[in-house]
Amino acid sequence: MDLQVIDHGAGIPLLLLHGFPDHAMVWRPLLERLGGSCRMIAPDQRGYRHSTRPDGVEAYTMDQLVADLTSLLEALELPRVHVCGHDWGGVLAFALATQRPDLIAGVVALNTASAGVLQDMIWNDPGQRAASQYITRLRSPEADAIFCEANVEILIERFLGDPRQRGLLSEADIAIYREAWTQPGVWQAMLAWYRAAPFDVPAPDVAPDRAGTTIRHDSIDCPVLVIWGDRDTVFVPAMADAIAAVCPDCTVVHLPDAGHVPQRDAPDACAGLIADVLTQHPIPALQRN
Repeated sequence: MDLQVIDHGAGIPLLLLHGFPDHAMVWRPLLERLGGSCRMIAPDQRGYRHSTRPDGVEAYTMDQLVADLTSLLEALELPRVHVCGHDWGGVLAFALATQRPDLIAGVVALNTASAGVLQDMIWNDPGQRAASQYITRLRSPEADAIFCEANVEILIERFLGDPRQRGLLSEADIAIYREAWTQPGVWQAMLAWYRAAPFDVPAPDVAPDRAGTTIRHDSIDCPVLVIWGDRDTVFVPAMADAIAAVCPDCTVVHLPDAGHVPQRDAPDACAGLIADVLTQHPIPALQRN
């Protein structure tokens, strides 16, 4: 598996994991602000942009996605890092912290949750269940005709129109998305993440299939910082507190004016919070060289 990786800055290593349907350059606001204080490693994850894009839904299970990250850290000879994840990338950040706690000094979660917390919220919170119906739509056969390279301009308007109008994305940023989203087979790969995921997303009036999910509720024992954009429409605000309830060492910071992508909506605040975490929880040089 070959992952295209941005490796920027020097100091304490920070692994940056993007979500759907982004790519490594979604971290540009942090790359610009934190390069002098840490080493940021931001991969285009499996199937995205120029990283390897295997065929078949079975190639995108969570175990394989986590294995990509452990292999990346091994290739970079980084025995211990902080990990920062947004959206799907945050689900993987928590999974990496639970499966390989020896590798992770701390987790920064940007409008995301662990798989177990997200599943519980889908089952038990009516607002989150309603908001999560998009997962069912992305899994459906009809999604292939909508989310495809041929519809790139429609998808740019759908996903990026608002931040573009607000001046949060430049035309250079849009051009990178256009290039990323027109790679052959890229949308099929991105959709495969959802189709391979173990989440049970019942319709609002359907009983959950609690026996059918394989998601575990593992403890997350490292320090966790949750940065939460309160204007999110993908995850309900209660998700942040649900994360804190399962993390013994957790801090939650709400950003009232930010939405689902706080690193884009409030980059100065996010960069400052992350820099504080790295200062408070340093990684000795012998553990990162």
